[in-house]
Amino acid sequence: LAWVRGRRSWPAAVLSQLREAFVPPSITPFEGSCLGAEVSGVNLRDELPLHIATLLQSALCEHGMLVFRRQELRQTDVLRCASLFGEPVPAKGQTVALGIYRVKARDRQPRGQDFWHSDNSYLPRPGGPTLLYAVDVPPGPHGDTLFADAAAAAGELPEALRDRVEGCCAAHNIAHNGGVPLPEFSNGQQAEAPDVLHPVLRQNPLGGREALFISPSYVRHIEGLKPRDSSALLHDLYSHMLHPRYLY
Repeated sequence: LAWVRGRRSWPAAVLSQLREAFVPPSITPFEGSCLGAEVSGVNLRDELPLHIATLLQSALCEHGMLVFRRQELRQTDVLRCASLFGEPVPAKGQTVALGIYRVKARDRQPRGQDFWHSDNSYLPRPGGPTLLYAVDVPPGPHGDTLFADAAAAAGELPEALRDRVEGCCAAHNIAHNGGVPLPEFSNGQQAEAPDVLHPVLRQNPLGGREALFISPSYVRHIEGLKPRDSSALLHDLYSHMLHPRYLY
């Protein structure tokens, strides 16, 4: 590497790849939050060596969320980066595993991504990690994307609340849409799929941590409870898991 640096004509891109191959990235947990870490020293446009990919996979399991700043990525780069953590799959209604969402200059119909949600939780086999790449972030609150640490929230459930939720399953359905009807379902253009049941306290298959697997976007009710009791339990769970301590 020292010999390479001495060659002034060596392309900068090659130097970057060599540097990443030999120097591990820096992974710094965020202060004041139990969720997430910032990764520096990685260019996601490059093919990452196996040991770096393994390090990032372990870091995701440990910290729950990774942030890579100042990246200039093409669509192929986004998909290749996503493949480091699992097989990219399309969401419902998409033909490729890459969705482009607008937060401004779009129709006013609220959609799943406008509410707290876990991607693809309405499927029998829920999705794994999600990769979000911001192309153009508008100023003000329109550009805010928040993340919640459902595993930390589950680990700190008050005993009384844990007793109420132990053994319960939640009914997930894309048509729920945060309680706001979607026109494609209400006008009969699409038929609603049956609800999919998942444990409210679910083990994360990546790291094995127990997490609260519910969201206002896709969860209709707690199975087996009366509507009033289901709404009350979901309200208490959301109030707990969306405490600022668990948010990024």
